[in-house]
Amino acid sequence: MKKTALSVTLVATVLAMASLSFAATSVASLNGVYSFQVQGLTNEYGYYSGSTWVNLNNGQCPAGKSCFVQAFSQLTYGTLSFDGKGHATFLSVTSVNSGSGGPTKGSVWTYTVSGFNGAIGSASNGAYLALGNFNSAGIAQTVLIRPAGNNPETGIAVLQ
Repeated sequence: MKKTALSVTLVATVLAMASLSFAATSVASLNGVYSFQVQGLTNEYGYYSGSTWVNLNNGQCPAGKSCFVQAFSQLTYGTLSFDGKGHATFLSVTSVNSGSGGPTKGSVWTYTVSGFNGAIGSASNGAYLALGNFNSAGIAQTVLIRPAGNNPETGIAVLQ
């Protein structure tokens, strides 16, 4: 009988703690300065002229050229500050090979959080967020990032 009562108490305690962690997530779960990076690939059709890539947006290969599809890595990285109230300010942003084309330094984007998921920016220029690794204050220390649309870019943000 004591073993059953102890088990019920233990299970009830674990469930209560779990429900508190689920209920506690909100925009306040992102608070502080995070370093981020988002990486992806872009496929371009074109050819090389010497060591310079010529991207053929129209898909028409000029006579005498050997055209092909080439993958190029894209990268955007920097720092952003979440205020815990639904606003994120991009403190620094560097893009390599056109990057995500999203944020610029100094821009402020709104964000939302529901459970362990969130969104930042807008449907046309934003990303989905997945929060994790919460510290004792309930702040997510890592955030997975996936830009909206059919873009294969993904990334991560880490609390500094």
